[in-house]
Amino acid sequence: MCGIAGFISLDGPRERPWLAALGATLTGALHHRGERAAAPWVAPDATVMLACVRLAVRDRSAAGDQPMTSPDGRTTLVSNGEVYASRAPRPEPWPRRTHCDTEFALQQLAGTAEPAPVLAALDGMFALAWHDGATATTTLARDHFGIKPLVYCEVAGGVLFASEPAALLATGLIAPEVDPAEFVLRSWVRMDAADERTWLRGVRALRPAEYLVAGGGRVRTGRYWRPEPGDEPVAAEEIRAAFDRAVDLRSVADVERAAVLSGGVDSSAVFAALHARGVVPRPYVVRYEEGAGGSDSDVTHARLVAARHGVALTEVDLDRRDAVKLVPEVAGRLNRPLLHGAELAMYQLYERIAAEGQVVVYSGHGADEMWGYQDGGYFPVVAPDAPAHLHGRHYLTHRLYPDERPLWGELVTWLAGELSVDMAGVREQVWERVLDEYRALDTLDPVKRGRHHLMRRFLVYVNDMVDLTSAAYTLEDRPVFQDVTLAELAFRCPEHLKSTGEPGSHKDLLKEALGGLLPPSVVRRRKQGFPSPADPSYRAALRTLADEQGMPFGLPEPPAPLRDALGTGELMYLASASAWLTRTGK
Repeated sequence: MCGIAGFISLDGPRERPWLAALGATLTGALHHRGERAAAPWVAPDATVMLACVRLAVRDRSAAGDQPMTSPDGRTTLVSNGEVYASRAPRPEPWPRRTHCDTEFALQQLAGTAEPAPVLAALDGMFALAWHDGATATTTLARDHFGIKPLVYCEVAGGVLFASEPAALLATGLIAPEVDPAEFVLRSWVRMDAADERTWLRGVRALRPAEYLVAGGGRVRTGRYWRPEPGDEPVAAEEIRAAFDRAVDLRSVADVERAAVLSGGVDSSAVFAALHARGVVPRPYVVRYEEGAGGSDSDVTHARLVAARHGVALTEVDLDRRDAVKLVPEVAGRLNRPLLHGAELAMYQLYERIAAEGQVVVYSGHGADEMWGYQDGGYFPVVAPDAPAHLHGRHYLTHRLYPDERPLWGELVTWLAGELSVDMAGVREQVWERVLDEYRALDTLDPVKRGRHHLMRRFLVYVNDMVDLTSAAYTLEDRPVFQDVTLAELAFRCPEHLKSTGEPGSHKDLLKEALGGLLPPSVVRRRKQGFPSPADPSYRAALRTLADEQGMPFGLPEPPAPLRDALGTGELMYLASASAWLTRTGK
């Protein structure tokens, strides 16, 4: 994990000292993402600057520092994340000088006329930027699942990019503007990433499996991968083989390692598979004070997994007072309001992991989106025999919130009215913008389409949250299940095979494939998302914080009936939104 940034001029050379100073500003804003920063690289024609802060995970010598240039001087690259391998590797164009993944990525990409085939074949989690001096083009690329972020904007006759929006703002080249209509839409979709736009006006996010090429005064984007839907039975043995390969690829590191254990199938299987390979990351589990919200269940099952492998489990408690105090700080890190209680718990957990000297963290997120959710517990994935209108425009634009999150819907609708935002227009955009990936997959199977939506929307939201909370403490989170081969198997497999449909069943095919790695109680455990406490004392503390912060955009208090009904989630959202908007000057 690193932080990358740069500037690409679209209208000719710039002053070299200006480019160097800009690079220093960007790396300064990204200092928490790495241990050290080399000097920014400026192209010989002074049209491109690339910069990086490096967290050295593989080959910690200075030979692996970035920006890294090919021996012939043609290609210079900066990389965030890890490129583990290629499923169709090119011959090495020069003998390796390091054993770090940055040089491997440089070897694969150097001199390529078309980046899409090379990017599609890469195994890893990455955000890349490289300049080809022979073609005078600069390319940005993001991994298949959007594990590593990359944001950009057009400023000063060029393209400015970085791993985090805060770095773009630090340059002073863009203003921290928030469009009320975009704010309402993103609050409405809540825990989904809503396409390439962000919470900040003019700042775009490169989407998963997308690349951007700038050169000749023009910018173009392309998509290099999407899963192929199928209806071909997949055996448990094939899944296990792909999982084992994914673990093998991610088992290499030259630093101390940790693992997040939730006591569920995914994180437990990852931990057990690493242990079987002689890699014993230190396991951690997080819970709220006194097990609030049911988080004690995670601890109970995580203890079983750790004990099975004879490893001490570190239990991290987040008490209510600390959780409330963290709200403004975490909102600032995420550059958005808090939309889920997990953000606070993850931030606290990563702080503890980093404080104890760990650098790489293994996790299981991504498995649900590929192998679970058949039971209709997350829209738009619904039972295959559900009425057709449940997959339609009317439900998405008019019934989703009244049926599933009525209080949240009422609050956001009230905010829209106060901000003079057309709520009907927002609902239409939910269909046109947010769910285009639901319709994009070439299949009529609504559940398969829903899975694609989950991967391209909800999982990207999770990945962004994980990246920003872990990067705050200079950690690299490795989600093993977000592997291209595993994902292609998941989309090839008929959806009805993934779960028996019995009450409480979940990810049955995955459990069959990985069951030998797990205690029986973990295999039998019902699916449980990370809980949020809802007790009166926590709600009261959030109410006090929300009152102290004031309403977003300086709005008046909601009507008394709505205000009195707000729960912990809504109060956390309001307090964090106000804190974040105040920092942006709104």
